[in-house]
Parts: sequence; C-alpha cells; structure tokens
Amino acid sequence: MPPNPERRRRLACLVAACVTALLTTACDATDNDAQDPKPRWSPSPTYGTTKDLRACEDGDCTVEVREGDVIPFGESVRAPDLTIDAIGPPGVDLRLSGEGTTSTFSGQSPDRGGGVSTYNGTDFRVLEIRDDTAVLSIKPNGL
Repeated sequence: MPPNPERRRRLACLVAACVTALLTTACDATDNDAQDPKPRWSPSPTYGTTKDLRACEDGDCTVEVREGDVIPFGESVRAPDLTIDAIGPPGVDLRLSGEGTTSTFSGQSPDRGGGVSTYNGTDFRVLEIRDDTAVLSIKPNGL
C-alpha cells in the first residue's frame, strides 16, 4: 500500500518543527552564555577568608589579596615575603623575594589543574580570582 500523501506531509512538518525547536534552543543557549559570561576560573565564594595580610605570618591562612600587596612571613616560615605582582584572567603572578633570593610563580590559577606552588615547605594555591582581587591559600607543605 503506497504511503498516504497527507500523512507524509504531516510527518515532514513534524520533523521540521522538531529540528527548528532544537536549533532555536541551541542558539538561545549560546546567545545567553555570550550575554552573561561565567568565567571557569571563578568558583563559588571561599569562606574563612581574611583581608588581613598579617594573618599569614605563620604561613597558614586563606587571604584575599590585591595587586601590589606584600605578605610578610614570620621567622617560623622558611619563605621570604610574598608580593602579588599581577591579578587577571590569565592568573596571578606571585613573587617571593628576600635576602639573596627571588622566586616567581606566574599565571597561577584555579582552572589550571588546581596545582600548588611550593617554596621551601610552604604551599601556595590560588583558590579564586574575582575582578582585581584573588584568594590565596597558604599552608605548610602537606596540609
């Protein structure tokens, strides 16, 4: 029995409507993402964060920093002062400098494998980047 032309026309219209709906939904999602970008490098807010740089003297803190901030460490921490050289979407540039030594960690960011930079027994991790600030976790190695 040959297919009914009316049935064939209805099926073609149904398929066209489904394809149009799928394409429109996919395009709308792309347009919404472009209008409201959510960077992958900015996770949910970090709790227990301080803005007091001196809270890091013992080498164990979670601190919000700005470009140009210097975190002084006490004698118990075997690391020179930490300077925040740059903060931006590519990451955070950290510089440890003291008597006769300078070490830099460039482009540190939470979306790059969540890696930890370590200097002389102290771990430095960028947890979050928010506009012109960053949240750092500073811990004794292994904690």
